[in-house]
Amino acid sequence: MDIGSATDVGRVRETNEDSLLVVELRGQHHGQVLVGVADGMGGHNAGEVASALAVESIRRAMDAVAADDSPSDVLTRAVRLGNETIYQAAAEDPAKDGMGTTCVCALVDGDGQVVIANVGDSRAYAYVGGQVYLVTADHTWVNEQVLAGVMSQREARVSPFRNLLTRTLGNSPSVDVDVFTGLQLEPGDGLVLVSDGVTGYLDEGDILSVLAEAASAQQAAERLVAEAVNRGGADNATAVVVRR
Repeated sequence: MDIGSATDVGRVRETNEDSLLVVELRGQHHGQVLVGVADGMGGHNAGEVASALAVESIRRAMDAVAADDSPSDVLTRAVRLGNETIYQAAAEDPAKDGMGTTCVCALVDGDGQVVIANVGDSRAYAYVGGQVYLVTADHTWVNEQVLAGVMSQREARVSPFRNLLTRTLGNSPSVDVDVFTGLQLEPGDGLVLVSDGVTGYLDEGDILSVLAEAASAQQAAERLVAEAVNRGGADNATAVVVRR
């Protein structure tokens, strides 16, 4: 596995509230890779606290995995632990009240089998057979309108409500986690996790051209982030790329 990651505060924000996770697992999970992107929100730097708690909780959850746990169960439990940890931390500190984060994470095994878990609007894209497609579904108000057939994709992209999240980690004691299975990476294929600071500026075609031209996963991640910042950089931008 070739893995790369990059993050940038952008041109407008003063702090980077995104967090990323790249762990090559050892022990009984040897050969597996755990990756994630979290995009935090909340005043008083609470956003960066929330996103950091999310990725740390997911990392910690991997230490308590039983040998017969399915990857889907493992990721679901890990993301729920992140939710509980953030909710608890906010309850204990009035300054962090209302903090939350998006989270998209994935387990990739040595054979290229991928399981993805998602809450919020940080996204996972698959780069398979020379094509790029979106795997996850945004938990946003505009995406719900698109799915209901009352708004077009184009309208959703420019809507003033496009950043209105319907599901995040940390804003309630429990959370529904979307899990995606069945993605198989063959040699040359890849997985891309990004915060909305990237997808606000880059579409599938942009991601495809970066991945097709990049010599390494690290170069691809850096280019995705740099391109988003160059095109406006109104938000923190983060990318993790895994290539088989």
